[in-house]
Amino acid sequence: MTNSPDRTAAPAPSRAHRPRLRIVHEGLLSLRLERPGRTIRFNPRHPPDDDDIVVLDWNWSEHLRATEQAVASGRRFDAVAPEPVRRWLTDLGLAAGRVHPSGAVIDGVMVEQQPYQPIPWATPIEGVRKFRSALVRPGRAVRRLASHRGLPRCEPQVTALGFADGARLLHANLSLHRGTPDDWLAALARQRGGADWLLVGCDFEEDAAVAARVPRLSAATIVVVDLVNEVRRSIGMPTGLLTPLVDRLRRDGLDAHLLAAHTSMRFEERPTMQ
Repeated sequence: MTNSPDRTAAPAPSRAHRPRLRIVHEGLLSLRLERPGRTIRFNPRHPPDDDDIVVLDWNWSEHLRATEQAVASGRRFDAVAPEPVRRWLTDLGLAAGRVHPSGAVIDGVMVEQQPYQPIPWATPIEGVRKFRSALVRPGRAVRRLASHRGLPRCEPQVTALGFADGARLLHANLSLHRGTPDDWLAALARQRGGADWLLVGCDFEEDAAVAARVPRLSAATIVVVDLVNEVRRSIGMPTGLLTPLVDRLRRDGLDAHLLAAHTSMRFEERPTMQ
């Protein structure tokens, strides 16, 4: 396997010249997967294009609003999402045949989702931080609450992609933390372990918990994706470096890489297990 991180998220290349897989971090929780077929967009930050495959894995307002704009403008894309989000998309006017449940096969890619237990919204320390942030920036807190008005509510999801050539990608989202139920993780490892690529986020101050749980998923290549720092900065919350987590995984003998916001990483070959 050869891979190389790009420091800028350059425009998408033509399909004829696409690598085996290129992962572009577009900011917040938005990831663009470029491949020899149709582009896959996790939680698009900007309205998806015609023919994109959109995967929505939670009810983050910034990403749902971008998808809403695309539907309103008449763009034709396929979407996989939890059931409440699927109903919402259909109500917006996205054709029923383009709204898919878990297990759908689109352009040769099977997309499967399952819910996970997120970290508590406010642990005692985080609750104090969020309360202080709201006091200092009350307008920002009000705007964030208003941005969710009219949007569906759903559980967060992990997403597994199965490609036509047998390669597999698991987007574990923010499912690994101190409160992750051991039986849930054991079941995930049985069902989804051994993926070629594991994408995983890390909540604030959850580095040790993520490092302890990642090996159980037995992935060939681990990509630690910054999914929280941009959001935390936007609401005045402290952020953390992810480089120490990647370094720790590498010391443990794992093929680990960091994908920061507004960078990209490309894989020219399928990862091999070490």
